[in-house]
Amino acid sequence: MRLILILAAMIVAGLANLAVWSLPNRPVPLDPPPGGKLRSVSFAPFRDGQSPLTGVLPSTAQIEEDMVALAPQVAGIRTYTSLEGLQVVPELARKHGLQVTMGAWLSSRTDKNEAEIASLIDLANRYPDVITRVIVGNEVLLRRELTPEQVAGYIDRVKAAVKQPVSYADVWEWWLKYPQIADHVDYLTIHLLPYWEDVPAGVEAATERIRQSYRTIAHRFPGKPILVGETGWPTQGRSRGAAVPGLVNKAKFVNAFVRMAEQEGFDYNVIEAFDQEWKAKLEGTVGGHWGLYNADRTPKFSLAGPVVGNVAWPWLFAASSGLALGLLGGLALLRRHLPGTGWVALILLAQALSTLYVRAAFVAEHGKHYWQDTTLAVVMLALTAALALAVLLTAHRTLASGGLAREPLVGLRHARPALTRTERVGRWSAVALGVAALAWSLLIVFDGRYRDFPNPYLLIPAVALPALGLIRAARRPVGTETRNALGIASLFRPAVPAADGEPRGLCGAVRRLPVEAVLGFGLLLGALLTVVAEGFVPLESLIYGQLPFMEALHEVDWTRPNWEALGWAALQILLALPFLAGVWSARRPLRRI
Repeated sequence: MRLILILAAMIVAGLANLAVWSLPNRPVPLDPPPGGKLRSVSFAPFRDGQSPLTGVLPSTAQIEEDMVALAPQVAGIRTYTSLEGLQVVPELARKHGLQVTMGAWLSSRTDKNEAEIASLIDLANRYPDVITRVIVGNEVLLRRELTPEQVAGYIDRVKAAVKQPVSYADVWEWWLKYPQIADHVDYLTIHLLPYWEDVPAGVEAATERIRQSYRTIAHRFPGKPILVGETGWPTQGRSRGAAVPGLVNKAKFVNAFVRMAEQEGFDYNVIEAFDQEWKAKLEGTVGGHWGLYNADRTPKFSLAGPVVGNVAWPWLFAASSGLALGLLGGLALLRRHLPGTGWVALILLAQALSTLYVRAAFVAEHGKHYWQDTTLAVVMLALTAALALAVLLTAHRTLASGGLAREPLVGLRHARPALTRTERVGRWSAVALGVAALAWSLLIVFDGRYRDFPNPYLLIPAVALPALGLIRAARRPVGTETRNALGIASLFRPAVPAADGEPRGLCGAVRRLPVEAVLGFGLLLGALLTVVAEGFVPLESLIYGQLPFMEALHEVDWTRPNWEALGWAALQILLALPFLAGVWSARRPLRRI
């Protein structure tokens, strides 16, 4: 019977693990988009280790490799600068049959602006057959680095020197804010990014949001040609309201947008060709993952489908299954006798923690890659690994011994034994993760625009600690207190009677566990603030956005909350419980055992 239970548990755990990896990654069919090729994509050829911020630039050969990859799928490209090695773009584009929308990057640095303008004019006049239009400045008004008058001056200078149509590019609301710029351009370049809207739209509503915004600009500037200069969807990063990044969502968005653009006759440019990891320094994980290709130049998906969210899921399934078997094998070597039900609990717990850990490691590997982000990921993975091992060892000991009550002392007083190494690792890794969770929670609430939710990391303690508490409660020896031992201070200890004469009630518990109490109540507060600030729409967008507050509230789709934010709030509540268990447990008279 014991062997049958163990085999059944392993089968159930394996099937559950398979479902966790396979079901979200089922192929999603897409109809081929009309027109064959995309009209244009944003082209920034920077690779890993390259960045305009550091001056490490791609070579001519690398730029040509990128164009060779793009030519079968796109008709044109858009650049944002006429410097930084991109002076070779028009000649290479001619070679590979691509049209170019050439840009000049404007900023508060007037010397750099002069060099950009000079290069743009020179390239436009040398390659009139390839450069079909030019854009002077990109979101410089949004960044508040130049005044409208300064921008208009640069535009007028370029218009007087080139034959191609000239434009300026900014988010669509800024054309309504600075309509005078329209008098200086030949066509309007508007950015329509539903993910970044003040009230973000989910992927299902994104194309309709774009249609409405486009029509608003067309009505305000009748007769003026319009280019949708940027539209797209990120594949990684944090959710904003109903807008959820992801590979399948990006494929759905691009497919639906191209169809709508063909129906409406929109001229457009999709952002962007390749993931740009360097943008993560400016805009977080989401900023570096808008590409149709990964940073290593592998295509993310086919426009004609089918699309798989994570093609590596079979390897992740195998890794998480192997890790769980390794952990169980290590526990079996301890040679403690466990009943069949005890092995069932350990098998399910080991598989759950292994699956969560492999997922967290995968997220860490594919997130931001700056030293501070890598350091944080390594620290979080080390802490969660230490906690998971301590939980498994403690659960194994508890299930093997029925709580492992230590020999009581004579009388009502009982000296608490020193913590073992496993107990110290368990307690302090849990406390460290609690501190990290509280700090992360406050950062997301008060400065969360570019910060990822830490759900993959904090799922592990949120599952492991309550699971260990349930195991200890079920297997606790008669005569020992249950509720107080479920707190962080005692969760990893063998069962011991509570010492007589200690402070009783809430005040006494808070005096004994000040750090745990503060963390617990802080996490509950963080959960509440997370729901308020992020549960349906980022609060900062409503407060500092372009729409009046009440009008913005009216636009929120209350049926589509930010499930990632609500999940983070739920995790904070689960994490708070072990920290508050000792605070909430009332002291009872000690019974002799």
